[in-house]
Amino acid sequence: MRATVRTGLKAAVNDPLTGLYNRRYAMPYLAQMAVRARDNGASFAVMIADLDHFKRINDQFGHASGDAVLVAVADRLRGCLRKTDMVARIGGEEFLIVTPAPTLAQAQTAALRVCDAISSSAINLPPPHAPVTITASIGMALCDLDRHPAKDCDDIGEALLAQADKALYAAKGRGRNQVKLGRPAA
Repeated sequence: MRATVRTGLKAAVNDPLTGLYNRRYAMPYLAQMAVRARDNGASFAVMIADLDHFKRINDQFGHASGDAVLVAVADRLRGCLRKTDMVARIGGEEFLIVTPAPTLAQAQTAALRVCDAISSSAINLPPPHAPVTITASIGMALCDLDRHPAKDCDDIGEALLAQADKALYAAKGRGRNQVKLGRPAA
């Protein structure tokens, strides 16, 4: 019975394809990080990584190949992030990364490490297809409680997510395979 409950809990918070956390886990985690930041001044970064031209892989090679790419990217994300970082698959080819980062420079270094890890080598596809190289664009926001005065930590998390999402679109618009920092609305 315990094993059944454990399996059910894992299925509720993990993406079945990649084994990463899912949105159901990630959003409360983001609010929890905002609580920590508010309570003890700990800074953190929110990143949204989106695989560039992913639709082409599904269209050209089929969904099994797309799944292989997602699994490989998830493995690379686990390999380049720290135990204190949280990574979740929050959409088709979209990943949310929340990382404790005391400075902007440390957050940017982590984001660039993610880009490099994803594009570092070709990903094997199911036969008969040749391996493919994929890149990612990343939008990032840094928690700054002076600029996010909302008392509700869910609001802070949502504001950071919106900021990172806007930065992601800027990265896509400026040529992809890069990191862009989002700025809070004035």
